[in-house]
Amino acid sequence: MEDIEDLLVGSGSGAPAGFRLPLNVVRVKPRKNKDRPKLNSDKISQSRPAPKIPGTETIYIKTFGCSHNQSDSEYMAGQLSSFGYALSENPEDADIWLINTCTVKSPSQSAMDTLITKGKIAKKPLVVAGCVPQGSRNSKELEGISVVGVQQIDRVVEVVEETLKGHEVRLLNRKTLPALDLPKVRKNKFVEILPVNVGCLGACTYCKTKHARGHLGSYTIQSLVSLSPG
Repeated sequence: MEDIEDLLVGSGSGAPAGFRLPLNVVRVKPRKNKDRPKLNSDKISQSRPAPKIPGTETIYIKTFGCSHNQSDSEYMAGQLSSFGYALSENPEDADIWLINTCTVKSPSQSAMDTLITKGKIAKKPLVVAGCVPQGSRNSKELEGISVVGVQQIDRVVEVVEETLKGHEVRLLNRKTLPALDLPKVRKNKFVEILPVNVGCLGACTYCKTKHARGHLGSYTIQSLVSLSPG
């Protein structure tokens, strides 16, 4: 059963479960005007930019926070790259931005807020991942933005595709640990970040790690050894 945050807003709209259709969709009934001269269809087709083939767009990924977040970004980059998306270090050149966030450190969250504002001003489609949407799903800064939870990174391609179509996506339900055998693009080719667990046992009042990533869960020794070089 889908998490309540993954239910379709506005049933009967035809979008898959977990996706929000844009609120500004307006259907206009065409009306003929006999006095208006006929337009040349060839000129119209030439003036309209050709839609991009899905999976060929460019994506900018920005990561805030800990090594675990960096590892998650590398996994998401690997999936997107395998699907055909180009990765760009220049946000202005990208068709969509993916922002992987940190909620533990205030400077990181402030920087995230600034980047989201810049993206909205630049009219870039935005996807926010990481601990902020997972721990603060009702945050005002996330209104109208697609979000993907820390345990849903294996569905990032779906989220990006639907966001580029103009849909708002919210995938925040918790499930089993994310797989470790996903495609990966490493930030540093000499460093492999291998998460051994997720979540936390503690309940510190000053920390949101457990609130965002849940109770402690560990990967098996076999799964970790299978990914270790040599």
